[in-house]
Amino acid sequence: MMKLDVTRFSLAEQVNQGWTVTVESGTTLQDVLQPEFFANVSSRLRPYDRMYVRIDTGEWYAELLVLSCGRVWAKLIPVFTLDLTTQDVEVSQADAADRYLIQYRGPHLKFCVIRRVDKAPIKEQLENKAEAQAWLSSYLLTT
Repeated sequence: MMKLDVTRFSLAEQVNQGWTVTVESGTTLQDVLQPEFFANVSSRLRPYDRMYVRIDTGEWYAELLVLSCGRVWAKLIPVFTLDLTTQDVEVSQADAADRYLIQYRGPHLKFCVIRRVDKAPIKEQLENKAEAQAWLSSYLLTT
């Protein structure tokens, strides 16, 4: 009977790395799977590393496996993916968004995110409405 050679037995953390990647809104899984997507970090990757990929909007999540990589490319395959745009998620985020207001409050406070129930500002001095909406979306994902 064959036995495993002890030199082939290692803690995963000693031989492979796990990386968390948060991609920008509008990025698709197909974009992430392009070999050039990780060009500026591929030199840090090794075959069999795991990549935990999430998107700013919370729409999807994927775990990928690095098959091979070079100085400016990496070939990855999905281990599994999750679509997180179920009706329950959308409803809860919409309900949460209704609890806040984005309002311009002058040149010093600029755009603010305000809690509707008590009119208390929770974030001030955002440069524009789009930045305030992005901040609120990010905040809602963490609460």
